Amino acid sequence: MNMTENNIRLAAIKLISRNGYGSMSLRQLATEAGVNASTLYLYYKDKNELLLELILEYFQGLSREWTRRRPKKAVTADVKLRAFIACHVRYHLEHQDEAKLGNLECRSLDEEDLEQVRQARRLYLKALQELLEQGVKDGSLSCAEPKLMARTLFNMLTHACVWYQDKGCWGIDDVIRHYSELVLKMLGVTPVPSPRVCAPRTVVNRRSAPMEIRS
Repeated sequence: MNMTENNIRLAAIKLISRNGYGSMSLRQLATEAGVNASTLYLYYKDKNELLLELILEYFQGLSREWTRRRPKKAVTADVKLRAFIACHVRYHLEHQDEAKLGNLECRSLDEEDLEQVRQARRLYLKALQELLEQGVKDGSLSCAEPKLMARTLFNMLTHACVWYQDKGCWGIDDVIRHYSELVLKMLGVTPVPSPRVCAPRTVVNRRSAPMEIRS
């Protein structure tokens, strides 16, 4: 990817995060990216194609990060789950705009494009589902429906990118600790108690609930 295309993508993420996909025009995008409107068509046939690529890039980046951070040693599933939670939450809080776009703007895709997103999401969820299934097998986790639980955990953990503020009361490690304790309790694991921290300041936003992409 060359610098011009990268600038276009960064500008699109910024505009969509700020005003929503429906409010972004190609003219605005060109101005934000510092290019002529005609230059956009050298890379994308329309803004729908750009949106699809940005959402797929979000899921691909998420999968790559988990592959990189996944424990390489043979450990029980509860240990892997702690690593997964930390990886997933940290990625979303360090890439908030991309995360919001990847989950909130799927409604703007047509059915054919949405199916590509579903496939990317299934691939990521499969890794979490297999982790939960391992936990049931080795006795470190209690979970009656790993597939359903994987989807539930994805939505719950992802939602942190909506309310988190980097200048708020909680830091990223605090958020990870909070969600880790919550998830481990849900799955029958007694977590190590952590220090209490003050509550985060939640941003009220009518577009705050990540869209459920049905598999």
